[in-house]
Amino acid sequence: MVSTGSSSSAPTPAPEGGAAEIVVGLLSHQHAGTVADVARAVRDGLARHFPARASRIVLADDGSADETVARAREALAGADLLEISAHRAATPLELPYHGMPGKARALHAILTRARALEARVCLVLDAGVTTVSPQWLPWLARPVLEHSVDLVSPYYDRHPYEGALTKALVAPVLRALYAVRLRQPAAAEFACSGRLAEWLLEEDIWQREGAQVGIDLWLTSAAAAGDFRLAEASLGIRTSAPRAEEALDLATTLAQVVGSLFADVEARVGVWQRRRGSVAVPLFGEPAGGAPVHDVTLDAERLIESYRLGYRELRDLWTWILPARTIVELGRLVSAPPVGFRLDDELWARIVYDFALGYRLRVLPRDHLLRSLVPLYLGWLASYVLQVRDVGAGAVDERLDQLGAAFEAQKSYLIARWRWPERLRT
Repeated sequence: MVSTGSSSSAPTPAPEGGAAEIVVGLLSHQHAGTVADVARAVRDGLARHFPARASRIVLADDGSADETVARAREALAGADLLEISAHRAATPLELPYHGMPGKARALHAILTRARALEARVCLVLDAGVTTVSPQWLPWLARPVLEHSVDLVSPYYDRHPYEGALTKALVAPVLRALYAVRLRQPAAAEFACSGRLAEWLLEEDIWQREGAQVGIDLWLTSAAAAGDFRLAEASLGIRTSAPRAEEALDLATTLAQVVGSLFADVEARVGVWQRRRGSVAVPLFGEPAGGAPVHDVTLDAERLIESYRLGYRELRDLWTWILPARTIVELGRLVSAPPVGFRLDDELWARIVYDFALGYRLRVLPRDHLLRSLVPLYLGWLASYVLQVRDVGAGAVDERLDQLGAAFEAQKSYLIARWRWPERLRT
């Protein structure tokens, strides 16, 4: 945790029953070990950077059974803290990759409170993040307060292999469909304008099937699909406390993340079919330039072997999803030597789009379809690792920009197949 030091100062509380310009929502679920440091960072950030602006801190706790709420209260003694319980009994289907079963309920509660307080900006932070600093608050809030931005998405300094699923699928699909280049969409932290908060609360995303899993992504795509200004804030390094529960396996994580993405593609077809091209969004904050905390190691040859095994076991199943020419191209990769293994960007984009269409048409049970994407994703990841493992950060960004451009270039392929699905396997 970045040290916040001790401070006797406090943010300006909103008058009793009055409005607050700034609302900061803390999402917590079993975060007794980190919530106090995060809460103090928020309190110090408001006092240092927004001393004259009325503010409120909202703790949306998802049924923590530990000391999370008590430690937040203690850390924020004297601050204007509002508590919300977002908990309802979770079903097994709601156990999410991000570890918070009631996340949509918690976010809805925070935005509802921000609307009631007539907030100009609402910030949302995860109480499990160990690198939150007071400086995060102005970097997230000022684009909204001073530059009329509606959604500020974080941009973190990451190892090239971190967040690979976002890099491979989520970011390039959102770029192609909604014409905005957000590099790390669907993050737990963000800031939004009061105008956007009001609009989001009226969207249908809260009661959709899978909302407790997909809400991070759906908030971003809703803003991108609407008439709102988007930006990024460079927040440096993000690390989280280890979870008490066992991490989900890759197949389950991919099924949740990509299933949420495909559900949104299906829900917003009337928007994305009309969008063309893409634009970069403004970047605020000061890039820290720090090295990622964790050194991530991936064995490209093992990834390739997983791809080959998947091809042998799933080839017949993939014929229900992918056209014959794609199956042929994938077969050629099976015999490719590791040093020359490359899954072409445009081929990968078409594969993702065909899986999105297969998801829409339910050519297979959706969970089976999504899980069968894992070997293909590992093939893309192997190709990516071989291309970026010996290059600098600038070259990695360029490589990912090329991938996003390929998804844009293949968007007409998706549109054509979406409109004429009988061409699915031709």
